[in-house]
Formats: sequence, C-alpha cells, structure tokens
Amino acid sequence: MTSYLKARLAIFSMICAVPLVGCGAAQARTQSTPSSAASPADVVKELVAFYAGQDQANRDGMTSTQLAERFYSEDAIITGEGDAGARRGLASSVKALDDWFAYLGPAGNKGCAFAVKDTVVSSDSNMASVFAVLTCKPNPPTLTKQETIRQLFVLKRTAKGWRVFREMWQVGGFGD
Repeated sequence: MTSYLKARLAIFSMICAVPLVGCGAAQARTQSTPSSAASPADVVKELVAFYAGQDQANRDGMTSTQLAERFYSEDAIITGEGDAGARRGLASSVKALDDWFAYLGPAGNKGCAFAVKDTVVSSDSNMASVFAVLTCKPNPPTLTKQETIRQLFVLKRTAKGWRVFREMWQVGGFGD
C-alpha cells in the first residue's frame, strides 16, 4: 500500500472514530459554556486564539508537560508520518512533545508558530477540525533549515476550553 493510501486510510479512520469518542460530548456540553451562544465564526475566532495561546506558551518556555496539558485532552491520539503506531493519552502527548523538542534542539520550540488554514465547526459548536501548518525557524547547529509540518486536528470543547483529541501530521506545508 502506498504512503498516500495509508495517509488517506488514517484520516478516514480518525474521522470515523470521532462519533465513537464524541459520546462524551453531551457531558462536555454540560461542563462548558452553552454552545448555542457560539456561532461558527465565533468558534473559529476561539480556535485561532487557542493556537495563538499555544504559540505564546511555547515562547514563554512552558515545559512539555504544561504545553501538553493546555493543548491535548486526556484521550488524545497522535499519529504522523513515519510513526510506528499511534500515541495515546496525555502521557504519550508529553513524550511526543519531548521528542519534537529534542529534534528542534535547545529552545528550538520557541521559534515555532501555528498558522490555522481551514476550520470546520460541528453543528453544536462543541467540536471542530482544524487544518494548520506549524513552522519552526532554523535553530543551528541542531536544526539548520526551517521545519514545516501540516497537521489535521480534531478538537472538542471541554470544561478547560478547547482541547485536541486527534492529531495527524506530515512533513511539508499545503503548497502556499
């Protein structure tokens, strides 16, 4: 099976898993601000602010544990290009960030920023998908070139705010 077909299958699997995991959405609605007040445009603004906040937390030097707790849900699943398998749960999310930061080199994550490219909001405004590009500046001698990662995130509104519960990534941008 080609890597293109594997990527499409992985995306399809993530999309199909959303209704199964979404069973807790009713509970999340009761713990958060009523979604009826949030229009899709308002939700997009919230999500852009969520990613901008993560960028700032990175620049502020939060630990990988702190960054994971403010970004991922407890039931997060992360998979990407070249991964041997999916990473599941918050502890695995911390490990994923540790591995990424090691790849970027000392303080390399401070030169990273998200660009939200496209967003789809659920009809009840409690779930959304986001296509984003993460760009990291060179950080010699460890990282000698800019690193660009395209990502698909599925987020849910929780009592703590928006949290990523599915992430899929691949090297490269969207061609723009």
